[in-house]
Amino acid sequence: MAVKAYTTTIPEGLEKIVFAQIGLQAKSIEESAEFAAKITESFTLPHAPIHVDQAQFTDIADYENRLFMVYWRDVDEFENWLLQADVQEWWNGKGLEGNIGLYHEVTKIPVTHFETIHSMQNNNSGVTHFLNLEGTKEHAYWGSMRKRIQASSMNRLDNSIEKIEHTKKETLGKHLKVIPPNNICLIRTAQDWTRCNDEEKETYLSLVEPALQKSYHYLNTNQEESGCINPKFVQELDENGNPVEKTCVVSFFLSLKHLEDWTHHHPTHIALFGTFAEMLRRHNLSVQLSLWHEVSVLQSDEVELEYINCHSDTGLLPYFKTKEMSYMYK
Repeated sequence: MAVKAYTTTIPEGLEKIVFAQIGLQAKSIEESAEFAAKITESFTLPHAPIHVDQAQFTDIADYENRLFMVYWRDVDEFENWLLQADVQEWWNGKGLEGNIGLYHEVTKIPVTHFETIHSMQNNNSGVTHFLNLEGTKEHAYWGSMRKRIQASSMNRLDNSIEKIEHTKKETLGKHLKVIPPNNICLIRTAQDWTRCNDEEKETYLSLVEPALQKSYHYLNTNQEESGCINPKFVQELDENGNPVEKTCVVSFFLSLKHLEDWTHHHPTHIALFGTFAEMLRRHNLSVQLSLWHEVSVLQSDEVELEYINCHSDTGLLPYFKTKEMSYMYK
């Protein structure tokens, strides 16, 4: 019995989608709660995003982060939302106090440089809130991820930079913009066990999830070696801030090749892939575990990275050229 997989279809006329990561960092979640409420309220304004996922995680500097993963299916809608005064105030840091940092990592993704893969028909996952899924045969072999990216048939999508180097910078109290290189790669890879029965949940949590943690730990502690840039392993939340049975890892890689090298060759990912195969074997090739990812390859001007009063190990700050912005609310 073959294992089925699904990918998103792109409707005629759709050229770009917007995926924004909007984050708050502080010594505790409670410390940033009031500011988080301002962000949440802005998602009800005109030109609001088509979908928002909320999450939290602890970063490499032990700050507690509240994260909003936000989607628009139209760049103009995003830009019109952003221009509103109620958004501009918090977007540029008005009301930030003490140890609270704000960052927004916005990607304007050409659909020709984007692909997804899903283990099941789950229309409550990322872009499937506004794009349909269809079955695909381009899966379960090394190289299938690249094959699903339309632009890869004409371009190797290589980065001119082979290796990242961590540099300590003065960042607190500043509003900094990071300038990334061309062909930087972004992945959101997600795990959803809400539909699993009790036996499947036990298998996932005891077998697959520990291997996922090991993979993340390797990437997070070996960023220069792997080319994986400050990955976020996040616990997803419901609209009231309560944990749900979903997690995801969101990260930039220096290039698609760096992501491929890790997935194809590194023992942590090979072991992770093996635990999912073992879960399928234990449950007769039929499980309700929803695994999916979204991958894009982006040019520098399609990525907008801004960090306000953030610690120096936040996001892409340690690795690429920064520009200090001339404004920051006090």
